[in-house]
Parts: sequence; structure tokens; C-alpha cells
Amino acid sequence: MRHAGIARPAALIALVVGLVACSPGTTRPASSAAASSPTPRPTVTASPTPAAHEAAIERFVEQVTSGELSYRISYRGDTRASADVLPVTGTLDVSGADFASSITYDFSEEYQGLGSFKVQVRGVGDKGWIKRPGKLWTAIKGYGPPHSAVPFKAVEDVRDVTYLGPDTVDGQAVHRISVPGAVLIHPNTIPFDIVKEKVDSTTLEVTIDDEGLPHTGTWSLRGQARIGSGVGQLQRVIYDLDLVFSKVGDEITIKRP
Repeated sequence: MRHAGIARPAALIALVVGLVACSPGTTRPASSAAASSPTPRPTVTASPTPAAHEAAIERFVEQVTSGELSYRISYRGDTRASADVLPVTGTLDVSGADFASSITYDFSEEYQGLGSFKVQVRGVGDKGWIKRPGKLWTAIKGYGPPHSAVPFKAVEDVRDVTYLGPDTVDGQAVHRISVPGAVLIHPNTIPFDIVKEKVDSTTLEVTIDDEGLPHTGTWSLRGQARIGSGVGQLQRVIYDLDLVFSKVGDEITIKRP
């Protein structure tokens, strides 16, 4: 009797366990297959590679804001005032923030017997000088960095550069950009009777390679001045030049005259 009394509770326990396992609504443990399913990994998005022109512009800004970039610009074009059109040629040497320009105005097509006249301008540090035809070098009154002829002086970061599209120079793929505030030649350099010169706007477009170095460009100026003896007649003054860059990165020394 003692052994039979022990067996009955054990059988009852087994029966209860079986009923609970098979009863509806009872949650079973997750299967081993579900428990072993891999956990989804987070998606890693790679940083986008900048477009070729964006990288070129970044390198260009690094170059021109370094204070060390040197180059020469050779230019050819014309300046117009009223009905007169004067061919203009010259060079502009740049070393950091210093520059030396040589501008030749050709009067021979408009005024027989006058020929050509060269004007030179130099800026070193916060001082500027000008040499007019037949005269000595003289200091430019009120000269300061804003009056500099350095073409990229207004560039401080990539926001100062506008991308204009792809281009080709001598078979090489380049990027065309524009920058503000470039006064390569001021109307006050026009020889003879010209006063109260004013610059209204300028446009500088330049082609740069993938390293951000300049190759070619165009420059225009729209302004006004009084031209002629006495008070002079108020006239529009227009410059349009084609530019070629050379000696980029070479050692160029700009000295006081």
C-alpha cells in the first residue's frame, strides 16, 4: 500500500504536465531554429565621393588662399570709351598678394601718329605705385589691398567660386569657374585726359585643372569716367580681355620700384 500511494501522485503530475502542454492558448517556447536566426546588421552608407569639379574648386581655393601661389597672366583685348576702341595688351605677374602689371594701350588705329603707350602698376604689401608714359614712378594715394590687381583676392572659401561647367583647353578636360571682385586693369590707367574713373562691375571666368591650377580665362569690366580736357565728357568705359596663365608655381619676385 505504501508503494502504490507514492506512484499515484507521480502519475498525476505527469498527466497535468501533459494537459498543460496540449491546452489551447498556451505559449510554447520559441523553436531552436527561430532562436538561431541571424540578427539584421545596420546598413552602413559610404560617404559620397565629391564630383571632380568640386574637388578641383576645393584645391583651387586652397591654392589662392595660401598666400604663396605665383603665376603670370598674359592678356589681349580692347577697351572702349564712346566710339573709340583701343587695343590693349599686357602682363600681370602675381606672387601671393603682391603684383606687377604692364599695360600697353594702342592709339594708332584711332589716332594716327600717337602710337602705343605703356603704363605700369605695382603693389607690394599695402603700398602701390604707378608709372605713366614719360613720367617717373609715383605712389598711389589711398592704395590698399582692396585696390590690388591680384585677380583672386576676393576668394576666401568655396562659396566665392561659381562652377560654370566643363571645358577643354589644348585637348585637356578642365573646369570653368567664375570669381568676383577682380580688377585686373583700372580705368585710371588709360593715358591722357581721364578723370573720375569708376568701376561698376567686373566678370572673371577661369579654367582650372583637377589640381585647381588656372590655365586660361576671360575678363571684362564695365565702368565710367570723364574723358577729355577740362571736366571731360562722362562716358562708359568697357574692357574685354582674353587671358592665358603661365609660370604657375614658379618663383616670381615683386619688388618696390
